[in-house]
Amino acid sequence: MPDWSAMFTPELSLLEVIARGTIMYLFLFLVMRFLLKREGGQVNIADILVVVAVVDGAQPAFSGDAQSITESAVFVLTILFWSWLLNWASFRFERLKFLTAAPPLTLFENGKLNRQNMRKALMSQEELMQQVREEGGLDDLKQIDRIIMEGDGEVTVIKKEDA
Repeated sequence: MPDWSAMFTPELSLLEVIARGTIMYLFLFLVMRFLLKREGGQVNIADILVVVAVVDGAQPAFSGDAQSITESAVFVLTILFWSWLLNWASFRFERLKFLTAAPPLTLFENGKLNRQNMRKALMSQEELMQQVREEGGLDDLKQIDRIIMEGDGEVTVIKKEDA
């Protein structure tokens, strides 16, 4: 027979559950946003974080590892709240846009590699050329006007007009 009281009575204070969810979400968001730019590809890193955190937070309630479903529900709601708040704030306040959208980096322009931006993107010349071949189907920088790493980590190759 299920213990209905234990299923809905939190073992931890709800404030602690909210604090843990908040701290871990913000920590993971900042780490993933600023350190894993290229690994995001087409998928928004914040969205991946939300899915992973929600699944991880909800899992104990599903499996019965948690005594209280309430704790898991509050944790999931905390993660969803922070995701929404960061997206809302970056949309509403231009100065906060850097939190959810990285600015594009010009990696090649005017016939020169921008080594400083390549270092920021942690991209070697070999990796850049691989991206150029994959994205633009080109194998010579002389055919290219500009190469830009977009905020989502994708590389855009702009061919010269006469190429």
